[in-house]
Amino acid sequence: MRVTGPTEITTAGGTAQFTATVTLSTGATEDRTSAAQWSSENTAAATVSNSGMVTAVADGNSNIVASFGAVRGSAGLSVRVPKRTPDPPAGQRLPLPDVRAFIQQKNAERPELLAQSCPGGVKYRSNPWLDYIVDELRKVDTRWGYNAKPSRGPADNGGLPVIAAGDEIAYNYGPGPDQGSRDVHLVDILANHCGNPPSLTWRVFTGEEPGIWTSLGRF
Repeated sequence: MRVTGPTEITTAGGTAQFTATVTLSTGATEDRTSAAQWSSENTAAATVSNSGMVTAVADGNSNIVASFGAVRGSAGLSVRVPKRTPDPPAGQRLPLPDVRAFIQQKNAERPELLAQSCPGGVKYRSNPWLDYIVDELRKVDTRWGYNAKPSRGPADNGGLPVIAAGDEIAYNYGPGPDQGSRDVHLVDILANHCGNPPSLTWRVFTGEEPGIWTSLGRF
Protein backbone atom coordinates (compact mmCIF):
# COMPACT_ATOMS: atom_id res chain seq x y z
CA MET A 1 0.00 0.00 0.00
CA ARG A 2 1.29 3.45 -0.89
CA VAL A 3 0.55 6.31 1.51
CA THR A 4 0.98 9.84 0.24
CA GLY A 5 0.66 13.28 1.78
CA PRO A 6 2.79 16.33 2.61
CA THR A 7 6.09 15.73 4.39
CA GLU A 8 5.73 18.79 6.62
CA ILE A 9 3.04 20.87 8.36
CA THR A 10 4.11 24.22 9.78
CA THR A 11 1.07 25.41 11.73
CA ALA A 12 -0.36 24.07 14.98
CA GLY A 13 -3.79 22.71 14.17
CA GLY A 14 -2.98 22.61 10.47
CA THR A 15 -4.54 19.77 8.52
CA ALA A 16 -3.61 17.72 5.47
CA GLN A 17 -5.34 14.89 3.65
CA PHE A 18 -3.36 11.67 3.25
CA THR A 19 -4.31 9.03 0.72
CA ALA A 20 -3.80 5.29 0.51
CA THR A 21 -3.62 3.38 -2.76
CA VAL A 22 -2.99 -0.28 -3.52
CA THR A 23 -1.67 -1.89 -6.67
CA LEU A 24 -3.84 -4.77 -7.88
CA SER A 25 -2.56 -7.95 -9.50
CA THR A 26 -3.59 -6.50 -12.85
CA GLY A 27 -1.24 -3.59 -12.31
CA ALA A 28 -4.04 -1.11 -11.83
CA THR A 29 -4.18 1.07 -8.73
CA GLU A 30 -7.15 1.56 -6.46
CA ASP A 31 -7.84 4.27 -3.89
CA ARG A 32 -8.42 2.71 -0.46
CA THR A 33 -8.28 5.93 1.56
CA SER A 34 -11.80 5.68 2.95
CA ALA A 35 -11.59 1.93 3.64
CA ALA A 36 -8.15 1.86 5.30
CA GLN A 37 -7.50 1.89 9.03
CA TRP A 38 -5.46 4.96 9.86
CA SER A 39 -3.10 5.61 12.77
CA SER A 40 -0.30 7.95 13.80
CA GLU A 41 2.80 6.52 15.43
CA ASN A 42 3.33 9.75 17.39
CA THR A 43 0.03 11.34 18.41
CA ALA A 44 1.90 14.03 20.36
CA ALA A 45 3.02 15.40 16.99
CA ALA A 46 0.02 14.60 14.79
CA THR A 47 -3.27 12.73 14.85
CA VAL A 48 -5.17 11.20 11.95
CA SER A 49 -8.89 10.62 11.41
CA ASN A 50 -10.61 7.55 10.02
CA SER A 51 -10.66 9.24 6.62
CA GLY A 52 -6.90 9.98 6.53
CA MET A 53 -7.13 13.64 7.55
CA VAL A 54 -4.03 14.51 9.58
CA THR A 55 -4.01 17.29 12.19
CA ALA A 56 -0.75 18.78 13.47
CA VAL A 57 -0.46 19.00 17.25
CA ALA A 58 3.08 20.08 18.15
CA ASP A 59 6.68 19.91 16.96
CA GLY A 60 7.80 16.38 16.25
CA ASN A 61 7.94 13.57 13.72
CA SER A 62 5.47 10.80 13.06
CA ASN A 63 4.69 8.06 10.59
CA ILE A 64 1.15 8.13 9.26
CA VAL A 65 0.07 4.53 8.78
CA ALA A 66 -2.70 3.04 6.66
CA SER A 67 -3.69 -0.61 6.87
CA PHE A 68 -6.09 -2.65 4.75
CA GLY A 69 -6.24 -6.28 5.78
CA ALA A 70 -2.70 -7.60 5.78
CA VAL A 71 -1.46 -4.74 3.61
CA ARG A 72 0.21 -1.80 5.33
CA GLY A 73 1.89 1.41 4.23
CA SER A 74 3.20 4.56 5.87
CA ALA A 75 4.52 8.04 5.13
CA GLY A 76 6.73 10.25 7.29
CA LEU A 77 5.53 13.63 8.53
CA SER A 78 7.35 16.44 10.34
CA VAL A 79 5.46 19.05 12.32
CA ARG A 80 7.40 22.28 12.65
CA VAL A 81 5.37 25.03 14.32
CA PRO A 82 6.98 28.49 13.97
CA LYS A 83 8.29 30.03 17.19
CA ARG A 84 7.99 33.61 18.36
CA THR A 85 10.02 35.38 21.02
CA PRO A 86 7.64 36.99 23.58
CA ASP A 87 7.27 40.77 23.64
CA PRO A 88 9.86 42.67 25.69
CA PRO A 89 8.98 44.39 28.97
CA ALA A 90 7.52 47.89 28.62
CA GLY A 91 10.11 50.43 27.51
CA GLN A 92 12.65 47.80 26.48
CA ARG A 93 13.66 46.21 23.20
CA LEU A 94 14.62 42.66 22.32
CA PRO A 95 18.27 42.08 21.46
CA LEU A 96 19.18 41.22 17.90
CA PRO A 97 19.62 37.44 17.54
CA ASP A 98 22.98 36.48 16.04
CA VAL A 99 21.88 34.27 13.15
CA ARG A 100 25.04 34.55 11.06
CA ALA A 101 25.93 30.86 11.30
CA PHE A 102 22.33 29.89 10.58
CA ILE A 103 22.24 32.00 7.40
CA GLN A 104 25.57 30.56 6.27
CA GLN A 105 24.24 27.04 6.80
CA LYS A 106 21.00 27.67 4.92
CA ASN A 107 22.81 29.40 2.07
CA ALA A 108 25.12 26.39 1.75
CA GLU A 109 22.08 24.11 1.51
CA ARG A 110 20.69 26.01 -1.49
CA PRO A 111 23.76 27.52 -3.24
CA GLU A 112 21.94 27.89 -6.56
CA LEU A 113 19.66 30.60 -5.15
CA LEU A 114 22.37 33.19 -4.58
CA ALA A 115 22.55 33.86 -8.31
CA GLN A 116 18.84 34.79 -8.15
CA SER A 117 19.28 37.50 -5.51
CA CYS A 118 19.02 40.40 -7.98
CA PRO A 119 16.48 39.43 -10.66
CA GLY A 120 16.57 41.71 -13.66
CA GLY A 121 19.22 43.85 -11.97
CA VAL A 122 16.56 45.47 -9.77
CA LYS A 123 17.86 45.90 -6.23
CA TYR A 124 14.89 46.92 -4.09
CA ARG A 125 12.54 44.02 -4.60
CA SER A 126 12.08 40.54 -3.19
CA ASN A 127 13.92 37.66 -4.78
CA PRO A 128 14.07 33.85 -4.53
CA TRP A 129 17.21 33.86 -2.39
CA LEU A 130 15.93 36.34 0.20
CA ASP A 131 12.50 34.69 0.27
CA TYR A 132 14.21 31.41 1.14
CA ILE A 133 16.41 32.95 3.86
CA VAL A 134 13.49 34.81 5.46
CA ASP A 135 11.31 31.68 5.37
CA GLU A 136 14.03 29.68 7.12
CA LEU A 137 14.58 32.40 9.74
CA ARG A 138 10.86 32.50 10.46
CA LYS A 139 10.96 28.83 11.38
CA VAL A 140 13.19 29.95 14.25
CA ASP A 141 11.35 33.18 15.14
CA THR A 142 8.43 34.79 13.31
CA ARG A 143 9.73 38.25 14.25
CA TRP A 144 11.97 38.07 11.16
CA GLY A 145 10.78 39.75 7.98
CA TYR A 146 11.75 42.16 5.21
CA ASN A 147 12.78 45.82 5.35
CA ALA A 148 10.38 47.93 3.26
CA LYS A 149 13.27 50.38 2.74
CA PRO A 150 11.37 53.67 3.29
CA SER A 151 14.54 55.70 2.65
CA ARG A 152 14.58 54.69 -1.03
CA GLY A 153 12.30 55.49 -3.95
CA PRO A 154 11.87 54.72 -7.66
CA ALA A 155 14.84 56.92 -8.54
CA ASP A 156 17.04 54.47 -6.60
CA ASN A 157 15.43 51.46 -8.22
CA GLY A 158 15.61 51.97 -11.96
CA GLY A 159 12.34 53.88 -11.97
CA LEU A 160 10.43 50.99 -10.42
CA PRO A 161 8.56 51.09 -7.08
CA VAL A 162 10.59 50.02 -4.05
CA ILE A 163 9.16 46.75 -2.75
CA ALA A 164 11.76 45.84 -0.13
CA ALA A 165 15.52 45.68 0.23
CA GLY A 166 16.65 42.56 -1.59
CA ASP A 167 19.72 42.13 0.61
CA GLU A 168 18.45 43.04 4.10
CA ILE A 169 16.42 41.47 6.88
CA ALA A 170 14.38 43.10 9.63
CA TYR A 171 13.64 41.90 13.17
CA ASN A 172 10.78 43.40 15.16
CA TYR A 173 12.27 44.15 18.59
CA GLY A 174 9.16 45.75 20.07
CA PRO A 175 5.64 44.82 21.16
CA GLY A 176 2.60 44.64 18.96
CA PRO A 177 2.07 43.55 15.37
CA ASP A 178 5.04 43.05 13.06
CA GLN A 179 3.51 44.47 9.89
CA GLY A 180 4.36 48.15 9.55
CA SER A 181 6.45 48.27 12.72
CA ARG A 182 9.30 50.77 12.83
CA ASP A 183 10.77 49.08 15.91
CA VAL A 184 13.18 47.01 13.89
CA HIS A 185 16.73 45.79 13.94
CA LEU A 186 18.14 46.05 10.41
CA VAL A 187 20.85 43.80 9.00
CA ASP A 188 22.51 43.82 5.58
CA ILE A 189 23.26 40.15 4.83
CA LEU A 190 24.50 40.35 1.24
CA ALA A 191 27.61 42.18 0.03
CA ASN A 192 28.03 43.26 -3.58
CA HIS A 193 24.31 42.85 -4.09
CA CYS A 194 23.53 42.92 -7.81
CA GLY A 195 27.25 42.51 -8.40
CA ASN A 196 29.21 39.54 -9.65
CA PRO A 197 29.45 37.59 -7.49
CA PRO A 198 27.37 38.56 -4.43
CA SER A 199 28.53 37.15 -1.09
CA LEU A 200 27.23 36.81 2.44
CA THR A 201 27.94 39.54 4.98
CA TRP A 202 26.60 40.69 8.35
CA ARG A 203 26.33 44.46 8.83
CA VAL A 204 23.97 45.71 11.52
CA PHE A 205 22.75 49.23 10.73
CA THR A 206 19.92 49.61 13.22
CA GLY A 207 19.26 53.31 13.80
CA GLU A 208 21.37 54.50 10.88
CA GLU A 209 18.29 54.91 8.68
CA PRO A 210 14.55 54.28 9.07
CA GLY A 211 13.21 50.80 8.53
CA ILE A 212 9.72 49.35 8.28
CA TRP A 213 8.90 45.69 8.82
CA THR A 214 6.95 44.09 5.99
CA SER A 215 5.80 40.60 5.09
CA LEU A 216 5.32 41.53 1.43
CA GLY A 217 1.99 39.74 1.79
CA ARG A 218 3.78 36.37 1.92
CA PHE A 219 2.89 35.50 5.51
